[in-house]
Amino acid sequence: GLDDLIEGLALQSEMMDLRADDDAKGEGIVIDARMEKGLGVVADCVIRWGKVERGDFVVSGTTGGRVKFLNDVANSPLKKGRPSQPVRIVGFKSLPKAGDPIVCASSEDEAKEIIRLRESELSNEERAGFENDVELQVTGTAAKQGLMLQRAQEKYGFDGEDDEDAGTIRIPVVIKADSHGALEAVRDALVSIGTDSKLNIIIDPVEMSTGVVTTSDVRMARESDAAIFCFGKVGIADRETKNLAETEEVSIRNHLIIYRLLEDAKDVFAGHLPV
Repeated sequence: GLDDLIEGLALQSEMMDLRADDDAKGEGIVIDARMEKGLGVVADCVIRWGKVERGDFVVSGTTGGRVKFLNDVANSPLKKGRPSQPVRIVGFKSLPKAGDPIVCASSEDEAKEIIRLRESELSNEERAGFENDVELQVTGTAAKQGLMLQRAQEKYGFDGEDDEDAGTIRIPVVIKADSHGALEAVRDALVSIGTDSKLNIIIDPVEMSTGVVTTSDVRMARESDAAIFCFGKVGIADRETKNLAETEEVSIRNHLIIYRLLEDAKDVFAGHLPV
């Protein structure tokens, strides 16, 4: 019935003369975002209203930037993105969240002010105890990572100390990925290893974030006795991070194929099981 739906929508829009203003400030939706070597943050988006041009200042959630490159889905350069058009934007300073709206700002100052107000609102809601109502924006900040971990724990029904007291085997992990969508998928896949096991095992993501492995990731893995699982084009930030991981004997496991990551994870997890 999809063809009939599309035909019906097209007919209705033609009869009602529905048109989008392609000269207004652009608005859109983030479909996915990831880190790409040599480019930085790359966001796949769909324009819903107005236009987006190279050089525009854009904001999504609590991150923003200036559009450095604007391409279509075939990676061909575009002069502007128009309503209903999928585009690829390079220029965000950090990863926006899939599903978040994008708006164009008139200037860099306006973009910064929008971000400042949103961060202020987010902080106020967290302090007021409305964490569960806050829309998560993965930007690498500790508070938002903590909220993501809390939701994962609630979803899978485990709660650290209580589970250990009940005799379960808790296996901590640090998860890194090159996009928000991949991060959630890897988390769910790793946690399912524990829930599908005949043993009483809990896979506990102690930290999850997008981007390169940093010294803070290594320190978290060391303190929690966790391995770092990386999926996608995720590298190590610098030589200092690599040296720290070697010194502290923190295992960093890089994979581009999910089933290989899961097979590797099972071998790592086996080392936590009692003999």
